[in-house]
Amino acid sequence: MEVRKRFKLYKSGKKWCVVAITTAATVLVVATATTANAQADSVSENPVVASASAQSTSSSSQQVMLATASESSVTNVASATSANVTNSASVASQVSADNETASSALNSTSVVSAENVEVSAVATVEAASSAVESSDNAAATSTSVQAVSSVSNTVSSSATISQEADSASAVREVASVATSGKKSGWVTNASGQKVYYNTNGTTDTGREYVQLPSLTDTTKGAMGWYLLQDGVAQKGAQEWYGSEWYFDPSTYQLLKENTYRVENGQKVGYLVNSNGNVLSGVQKWMGTYYYFDPSTYLLLDHQDYVKSQWGDYYMVGSNGALMTGLVNWQGSKYYFNQSSYLLAKNTYSVPNGQKVGYLSGSDGKVLSGVQKWMGTYYYFDPSTNLLLDHQDYVKSQWGYYYMVGSNGALMTGVVSWQGSLYYFDPSSYLLKTSGSVVSGNSAYSVASDGKLTLLTGNQAFLMIIKQAAIDGWKKYGVLPSVTAAQAILESGWGKSTLATEAYNLFGIKGSYNGQSVTMLTAEYGSSGYYYIYDQFRKYPSYYQSIEDHGYFLVSNSRYSNLLWNRNYSTVTYLLHEDGYATDPNYASSLNSVITANGLTSWDYEAFNS
Repeated sequence: MEVRKRFKLYKSGKKWCVVAITTAATVLVVATATTANAQADSVSENPVVASASAQSTSSSSQQVMLATASESSVTNVASATSANVTNSASVASQVSADNETASSALNSTSVVSAENVEVSAVATVEAASSAVESSDNAAATSTSVQAVSSVSNTVSSSATISQEADSASAVREVASVATSGKKSGWVTNASGQKVYYNTNGTTDTGREYVQLPSLTDTTKGAMGWYLLQDGVAQKGAQEWYGSEWYFDPSTYQLLKENTYRVENGQKVGYLVNSNGNVLSGVQKWMGTYYYFDPSTYLLLDHQDYVKSQWGDYYMVGSNGALMTGLVNWQGSKYYFNQSSYLLAKNTYSVPNGQKVGYLSGSDGKVLSGVQKWMGTYYYFDPSTNLLLDHQDYVKSQWGYYYMVGSNGALMTGVVSWQGSLYYFDPSSYLLKTSGSVVSGNSAYSVASDGKLTLLTGNQAFLMIIKQAAIDGWKKYGVLPSVTAAQAILESGWGKSTLATEAYNLFGIKGSYNGQSVTMLTAEYGSSGYYYIYDQFRKYPSYYQSIEDHGYFLVSNSRYSNLLWNRNYSTVTYLLHEDGYATDPNYASSLNSVITANGLTSWDYEAFNS
C-alpha cells in the first residue's frame, strides 16, 4: 500500500492552514495454489505520522492538519506449504515419467515438498526483479524473463501436482510485475529534475503540496513535504494558493528560516521569513530597510521611486536599500527624511550631524538661491543646496547681489563688510549706491560704490529725527515741526548727557519699559532755577523717544487741545499754557527754532503723505 498526504493551503483570517488529503493506493497480488493449499500472508508496517507547520508573515501561527496513514507492503506472492504432501511415494506417483530430471531429483531424496520448489521459484523471480530495477535495458529484462521461464518449466514438469497450472500462473504474475521496467519513487530525469513516480509508474498531474518519502534523509521511514508540478519537485520561489513560498534548492522542502537567498545565476535574491513566505515591498533586514519587487519578489537592483505596501513612496538605491538625505533623481535633487524615509515637502530639514539644512518645495525638490521661508529671505548655496552658514555677498538666481549673514538670512540696514560700511535697503534688500541714509541713531552719506560715510552736526541730527517726527503726526496728531523744535531745544541738538546716554530728547521723567537713568536737572520755581536729581526714561533710540513723546501728549488729556492742529505757533502756545514747561519763554524759543531750520516743510510733507 502506498500512502501519500496532499496539502492544500488556504487563508483563514491571518492564519495559513494546511488540509491533508491522504490517498492510499493498494496493490495486492495474490497467488493461490489450490492443491498445495498455499496462502499469502499480509505484513503490516507501523503507521507514519508526519506533521508540517507554517506561520504567516504577520507572525500568526499556522497550523498543519495532518493525516496518518499506514503503509502495507506487498507480501510474498507464491508461498506453498507441504501440509497435504504425506510422503515421497505419493509425490513420486504424480510426477510425469517424461521429465527425467524431475523424477531423478525426486527419487534421490527421501522427502521432497512442493514448498521447496515454489520457494526456489520465488527466489529466482526476486533476482529477476532486482535485475530490472538495476537496469532498463532490454538485455537485462530478457535474461530475467528467461530465468522466470526456467522456473515455470521446472514447476510444470512436476506432473504429479494436480494444481501445477494454477501455481505456474501465480509465478507468471509475479514475473510480469518484476519485469515490467516501470519507475517508482524518486527518479532524477535527464534534466536533473527530481520526479516522483507512483507505484504504477505514473506521475500525478497538476500542482500539489504532498508528503512523500524524503529525498535527502536516508533514515528508514523518513518523510518530507514537497511541492510537485506534474510530479516534478519544485525549488526556489514558488507560488502556491495565492502566496509565494521558498523551497530549498538542496532539500526541495519548504525553507522556514529568516534568510536572504540568491539563486545561481542571479545578482539579487529573495527574502524569506520563518514561515517560508517570500516577502515583497519594504522589508527590514539586518538593520536596514530594503525593497523587494512585488511582481518578481527579487531585491530591486536599480534606483527607483517606488510605492510601498502602505501606499507611501520611497526612494530605493541601486543596492535595493531605501535612501535618505540628499538624493539626485531625474535631473533634480530631493531630500528624504532620515527617520521616516519619506520625501520632504515644504519644510526645512537638517541632516544628522550638520549645522544647516535643505529647503524643500511643495513638489519635494530641494531649492537653492534666495528663498523665502517663514517670512524671512534666506540664501541656499547652489552647489550644495545647503543654507549658507557664513556672511557673504552673493549673486542670486535673478542676477542681483545680496548680503547674507552668518545665519543664512539676507541682511538689511548698515552692514560691515571687509572693513567698510554699506547700506542694504530694508524693502528691496539691495545695496544703496547714492544719497544719504539714516540707520538707528546715525546718518550717512552714500558713495557710488555703496560705501558709507558717517555724518555729524545739526544736519545729521535733523536727518535722524525727521521720519520719527512725521510718523508722530500720522499716529498721534502732533505737529512735526513742533516735535523737532522741542527735541532740538531740550537735547541741545542731541548732545545733552540725557540724549547721548539715554536717547531721551524731551526730558520725560520716569521709566520706559523698565529702563531709566538718574540725572541732575534744573527746575524753575518762584525764586528762579534750582537743581535736583531725578529719574528719566531711557530709550533704545531717538525714534522711540520721539514716538513716546507723541504718546505722552495723547495720554494726558490736558494736551488734547493741541492735537491735529496745523498751526505751529498755536501749538507752541498751547504747550506752555497746558503746563508742559515752566519756562515763560518756552513757546517763543520753539518758534525761533522752527523758522530758523525751515521745519514747516516737514509739516507739509506729513500732511501730504
